[in-house]
Amino acid sequence: MKKQLFIFILSLVPLIGRTQEQHTSAFQEDDHEEGLFIGGAVTYWNNTKTKATTLQFCPEIGWHFNETWAAGIMLGYAFNSERGDNEREKTHTLKISPFARYYYLHKGPFNLYLDGGIGYNYISPTDPNKTDKHHGFEIGLRPGACVDLTKGLCLCMRMGFAGYRKNYFTGEEREIGNDGFGIHFAPEEVMIGLELEF
Repeated sequence: MKKQLFIFILSLVPLIGRTQEQHTSAFQEDDHEEGLFIGGAVTYWNNTKTKATTLQFCPEIGWHFNETWAAGIMLGYAFNSERGDNEREKTHTLKISPFARYYYLHKGPFNLYLDGGIGYNYISPTDPNKTDKHHGFEIGLRPGACVDLTKGLCLCMRMGFAGYRKNYFTGEEREIGNDGFGIHFAPEEVMIGLELEF
């Protein structure tokens, strides 16, 4: 199996070299002109130690006003299932997060930005006997980066959160909690996805 994989990778080398001859740069330099953008991220995680499963789907849509400013809204759905005392505990989470985006660095195909906004979420357990439904909100900043892969297609990443949260669920460790304020950079806060620009 290892030999077959090595031969396959080795066979791709001439193709990669030919592609580089045709294009001077592997990335496209884009100036984020005025227009619509659509994107989002999907996350799936299965923790084998705690028998917990998380699925998150977060589409977003927005508008670039110019190469510095954009605004949009992110919608989200999350499903969590984990082992409880006697049975599996399952929850559904819905969220909505409008944001304003400020691009503060453009360097070739690389762009750095800050998303400032608010977020609201609603959590509901699937068990009708449980009544721990709740609402939460957050307000703060999320730093991010994107790489222009081709004209109109970006690979984007949000990398943390700085701000205030009240009863806001984000899939974090239980020790951190869902209330409070501060700066939080953790794997649970990273969102990687694609963005199409029209």
